[in-house]
Order: sequence, then C-alpha cells, then structure tokens
Amino acid sequence: MKKFFFPQRLLASLSDEGKIRLAGNVLTILSKDHPSFELEPAYRFARTADGRPDPHGLVGRIKTEKDIKTMKAEVYLDSIIYRDTPYQADPGFIGEEQEVMEKLSDTDILARFLLETMK
Repeated sequence: MKKFFFPQRLLASLSDEGKIRLAGNVLTILSKDHPSFELEPAYRFARTADGRPDPHGLVGRIKTEKDIKTMKAEVYLDSIIYRDTPYQADPGFIGEEQEVMEKLSDTDILARFLLETMK
C-alpha cells in the first residue's frame, strides 16, 4: 500500500474547491479513479524553530500523533518540542491508499478471503 502525507492546509483548499470528499477518516479524491486513503493524524517536521541545526535528525521527517506521544514530545498548534528543541511542523495526515475491490481479480479476492480466515 502507498502512503502519502496530506498537509492540513492542502486538504482545506481541496475541500473548499470540492475536489475531495471526507467520510470519517477516509479521504476520497474526486478524480477519474476516485482513489481513497485512510487517514491518520501526523506532522511533518519543517525546521527547528530557532533556525539552529537539528540535533535529532527530525527535519523533513513525518511522524504520526502516536509516534510523537511515544517520543514524549509536546505539540502546540504547529510547534513540536522534542527534548529541548523546538520545531515548526506542518500538521496534516498520513494517508494509506485503499485498494478498490473492483480492481482486484476473482482470484485475488479469493486469496485475500482465505488468508484472512486462516489467521
């Protein structure tokens, strides 16, 4: 499955333009193929807030809210403090692309069914 980061401001813009549909935690892009993504809240570390070098190697990385809690970092709006380092972050969502059943062959559907029932 493919994963993508969707910044919150991009989703707001696309929603205002009627180009996406949100239903619970599922985002559907209203294009020809209607790809859908299961969303999980996340942040992209943009830079250190003070402009100093990043001592933790987080700039450019994306972390889910669960990851950030595990790290024991603190979030406030678009800022994250990890240990003693303040970061500017882009809030958004990690979206994992959902497979559309219509695209799967009968053999693939049967194989998935068998694998799931044999767990």
